[in-house]
Amino acid sequence: MATRRTGSDVPPGRQALAKAVCVLYGRLAVKNLAEAAELLESRGWKKDPSEISRYRNGRRKPPLGFLEQLHGLATERTELGAVWPTLAELKELHAAAEATLCRNCHEVRQENQLLREENSRLLAHTVLGPRPEPLGSSGSILAGSIPSTALPVPRTPGDRQSSARDVAAARQLATSASRLHGNGQTGHAVALLQDVARALTPLESAASIVLLRDEQNDLAETAIGIHSRSRADKDIMQIAVELHSFGLPEEADALLRATIAQAPAQRR
Repeated sequence: MATRRTGSDVPPGRQALAKAVCVLYGRLAVKNLAEAAELLESRGWKKDPSEISRYRNGRRKPPLGFLEQLHGLATERTELGAVWPTLAELKELHAAAEATLCRNCHEVRQENQLLREENSRLLAHTVLGPRPEPLGSSGSILAGSIPSTALPVPRTPGDRQSSARDVAAARQLATSASRLHGNGQTGHAVALLQDVARALTPLESAASIVLLRDEQNDLAETAIGIHSRSRADKDIMQIAVELHSFGLPEEADALLRATIAQAPAQRR
């Protein structure tokens, strides 16, 4: 059985374990994964062939008991009576394999927490002052810059203070996501947008899309898709209204179209 290629997003521990699993399956001398599943089921391990495939490409981490059974079968079906890896080595590979596919989950959570703290700081202001500077001077995740895109003055005086805070928070989000994307960490940028989407006000959401559109067009498209999937209909309508007020009717239409496209799947 040929060695299964793992994706570049599979972390190294998972890749090493997947390679060992492929070697052991090769020792079973079966024609396909369906036959392998039947053989394993005869020993008490009922596995769908698709799940076995995910073990082989590193998309899922198999349980240790399953690996022990697989190793025993491979040893029985090998003429020499010994296979690589040994059972002890297989246990070491299993222990070293990452529990999730995320290589940098801890770093992403830290970045998201810093952004949430900064948003809370902005919202805690009771007196409107100068727009806060990005936190890049202190070496935080918001290092870098995003153009100071002109955003409309709030429509009524009573909205001025809260709207300015929303815009400032949106600028912080756009700055952080753009920096991550610019450094080649697009997955981090998308995770950041997904993590905070539900916590944003409609104005924050719209303003962040405006700023991302000016700097990182593909991230703006991603943000529109995230909001169409994760926000309540009422919020989506308000985001669309704000996008129109910012002079982005096409983005507003794209948000509404994406939301409508999601509706049939949500009803099923």
